[in-house]
Formats: sequence, structure tokens, C-alpha cells
Amino acid sequence: MTRPPYLKAGDKIGVLSTSNFTEQTYIDELVAILTSWKLQPVLGKTIGARKGSFAGSDKLRLTDLQQMVDNDDIKAVLETMGGYGIVRVIDKVNFNKFKYNPKWLVGYSDTTFLHCHVQGMLSIATIHGTMAADLEDGYKKDSWESLRKALFGEPLKYSVKPHSLNRTGNAEATIIGGNISILCNAKGTMSDVNSNGKILFMEETGENKYRLDSYLTSLKHAGKFKYVKGLLVGNLTEIEEDDPPFGKTPEEIVFDAVKEFDFPVCFGFPAGHGSLNKALVFGSPVHMKVTPQGTTITFANEV
Repeated sequence: MTRPPYLKAGDKIGVLSTSNFTEQTYIDELVAILTSWKLQPVLGKTIGARKGSFAGSDKLRLTDLQQMVDNDDIKAVLETMGGYGIVRVIDKVNFNKFKYNPKWLVGYSDTTFLHCHVQGMLSIATIHGTMAADLEDGYKKDSWESLRKALFGEPLKYSVKPHSLNRTGNAEATIIGGNISILCNAKGTMSDVNSNGKILFMEETGENKYRLDSYLTSLKHAGKFKYVKGLLVGNLTEIEEDDPPFGKTPEEIVFDAVKEFDFPVCFGFPAGHGSLNKALVFGSPVHMKVTPQGTTITFANEV
């Protein structure tokens, strides 16, 4: 796996949305944050553009992303919003230049398509991290500070409280993953996740319990859990009860999908949709240690 160069003061960082439209207020707050990190934000043409729920037309979003990944002066690209939209353009992006001059691609939610596409096709590390749209719920220092550390190459080590459904054990492997529904929708496409021999991260929001179960069952049938080294479960928020009730918590639904396997499982990692969204360097070697007393997640700086 190739690691893009870490950022340094004065670097230019691209800001765009390949999915849904983002309110200007949060863009302004993002610019202030990046400036405080001594970076130079470069706003893409999708910032302020709107077509329906999208940040401009498919053509505009594709062109914006293509120009950002091709621009040698841009050292990282931040998506501002998830939602929906990358899948409409991702297969048309030409990564030939990016392959030889990689840069950090940052985001989560719908950006899962981008993470899996880039790592599956090019084996280049990316960052699953907070976005401008998260500022709607206020500035979360821990989320943004973890993203800054990931971008600048500072050590990342996390501790997670014990959970009753955790499965103890150790795993050392690269980490990949993202939003559960996106991972499911990407099956059979060029953006399909390759979880073999990896630590798989998963999170979800805004789904009914039966839909969560259907996504996980589909991923299981596709063999996505068969050769996993470990499972890191992030935020599971706003998972709505069915009528009649499904009969399980969201965490129990996830555990039931992987209970036949023997890899370690950690629940409750604060990443994805939720009050905290700590950065994960996808494609990075990770040591995950799950014990009855809690879990530690340690990232290696070299990929």
C-alpha cells in the first residue's frame, strides 16, 4: 500500500463535494479550521454549486474531482459532505496521474466509494475522517484534531471502552471499510471492497434494523467476512425499530452476522456518523488488541 506524503505548513488542500450540497456556513468554518492548521484551502467549483440535492451536475462534480486529483499543487482533497452522488461519477475518474503523485483523499459516508475504489484499484492509503457538514452539530475538537494528526503524520493510537459483545483477540493488518450500506451497494462494481486479510471497519446511520440486517447478510453471502482479520465497529446511529419490532439491538445485528467467525471484534469505536468521528487511515497497518478491559487501536505511520 502506498502512503501519500504527509502535509506540512503552507501546503494547499482542496475542498470539494462529489456528493450532496453543503451549506456555505460550514464551508466558511472549515476554511477557518484549515487556515488555523497553516494550510491553504483551495475551493473547488462544486462549492456553492447546486443541482437538486447534489453539489452541481454529474459533469461538474466529475470535473472538479478530476482537476483536484490531477493538480500537483494540491496535497490533499477533502470532501465536504456525504449523502449520495460519488457512485454516479467514480467510474469516469482517470487516476493515471494520481497513481504516480498520490495525495490524501479525505471523507466518510458516501466517500466510502472513493476509499474502496482508490485502494482496490491503486493500493493508495486514504483517510476516513470528519467533514465540513459535521460542523452543523458544532466543532468537535477530538474529531478535527485526529484528522489533523492523520494528515500531518502524527502518531494515532486510540483506546476504546469494553463492550459486552466484543470478541477478544489480537489482529495486525491494514484497515479498510466504511459505511455499511455503501459497502453493500459497491459489491460487483469497480469500487468493491477487498476485505481479505484486512481489519474491516464498519459504521451506519439512518437505516431500519431490517435494512441493516439485510446489508450485513448480503456482505456475508458475498464472502466479505470470511477472510477478515478483525472487525472494528464504529457509530451505529439513528437505526430505527421496525414494526413489528426486529428483536435485536443494532450491535446484536452486527454480531450475529459475524458470530460464526473467530476474528476479534470491537464495538463502540467513535468514528462515522455520530457525535465523534475520529480519523482512520485506511490502508495503514494497524494493531488491534481487544481485551476484557478494553481495546487499543495503534496505527503505523509507514504504509
